[in-house]
Amino acid sequence: MLRVALFQFDVKLGDPEANRNKVRALLERIKGKNPDVIVLPEMWDTSYDIKNLKDLAPIENPKTLKFLMDIAVQYNVNVVGGSIPFFEKGNIYNTSFVFNREGKLLGIYRKVHLFGLMGEDRTFARGNEICLFELDGIKCGLMICYDLRFPELARTLALKGAEVIFVPAQWPAARLVHWKLLLQARAVENECYVVGVNRCGKEGDLLFSGGSFVFDPWGDLIAGGCDMETAILAEIDLEKVKEVRSLIPVFNDRAPEVYDLS
Repeated sequence: MLRVALFQFDVKLGDPEANRNKVRALLERIKGKNPDVIVLPEMWDTSYDIKNLKDLAPIENPKTLKFLMDIAVQYNVNVVGGSIPFFEKGNIYNTSFVFNREGKLLGIYRKVHLFGLMGEDRTFARGNEICLFELDGIKCGLMICYDLRFPELARTLALKGAEVIFVPAQWPAARLVHWKLLLQARAVENECYVVGVNRCGKEGDLLFSGGSFVFDPWGDLIAGGCDMETAILAEIDLEKVKEVRSLIPVFNDRAPEVYDLS
C-alpha cells in the first residue's frame, strides 16, 4: 500500500517564497495523516514567469532543492517535487526531482515533450531520458503535463516495470476533459496507477480548475476531482496492478514487430 497526498494549489507567478509557504501549509493541514509520498504540480515554485526565470531560479535552484529535501526529512515523507525551472550547462529544463524520506535524490526527469502552442519550446530545452525510481520498494515513473498526450512514453515506463506513474501539470480548465480522459486512458492501457496533480487558480487569461486525479489499473477513479486548494489523499493498492495484469495480459500479447513508431 502506498498512501499519496496530491497538493493542488494556486501557484503564484514569480513568487517562490509564497509557493513554498503554500506547500508548508498543506503539509501542516495533513499532519497526522502520514502519507508515504506528497506530489506537487508542474512549475510550482515560479510558474511560467518566463521573463524573470533566470533571476528567480539561479543555477541549480539551491533554495528550492534544499526546501524539497528539508520537507522530506522534517515530515518523513517521499517527495515527488512537481517540476521547477532548472539551469544546466546554459540550458533551462522543466525538471522534476524526487527525494526519499532521508532527503536523498532518487530521480530527475527533464520534460521531453514541450508545448509549442504556448511557446514552451522557445524557453526550455527538451529532455531526452525517461525517469524510473523506487518509492518504498515500488517502481514508479514520471511524466510532466503535455507528456500525457504521448502514450509511447507511458508505455515505455510501464514496460520497464512502473506500477505508478506520476504526472504533475499546469493543465488549463478549457481542456480539463482531455486531462481526465488521458489520465484514465494511460492507467487502463498500461494497467497501472496514474496520479495526475494539477494546479488551480488563475494566471493572466488562463483558468486552472484543478482536477487532480488518481486512477487505478481498471481506470476507476479512486480520488480527486475538486477545483479548490487542497491536499487530496488516496491509498494505492499495488496488489491491484498484479491482479489486472494477470487477468488481461496486454504486455504478453503485444506485437512490437508490427508497430512502426520511428
